[in-house]
Amino acid sequence: MNYLIIFLFCIITPLSVGKSIEAPVCGPLCAIYCPFGNVMDENGCPTCVCKRTPCEDNQPPLAGYNCGRSPDHRPCPSTHYCNIAPNDAYAVCCPRR
Repeated sequence: MNYLIIFLFCIITPLSVGKSIEAPVCGPLCAIYCPFGNVMDENGCPTCVCKRTPCEDNQPPLAGYNCGRSPDHRPCPSTHYCNIAPNDAYAVCCPRR
């Protein structure tokens, strides 16, 4: 009898947890290219608005710094962190929170 209860618990618990953390269903996205990605709405879905900067909260990156893998590499100061695009399109120093 205890094995049946444990078995049912192991089957039902993941199903109920999985239902409560489903990702939002996003609608279609317009066909514009955004070098820093799209602005997200309150549901976490991308909108047809481009982000103006790769830094969080639209903070401007530190001018004159390239923290990526390039000949003019310059590491970020301690007040900033290096934000590198997955395809190395940019490597900028963004303000720390």
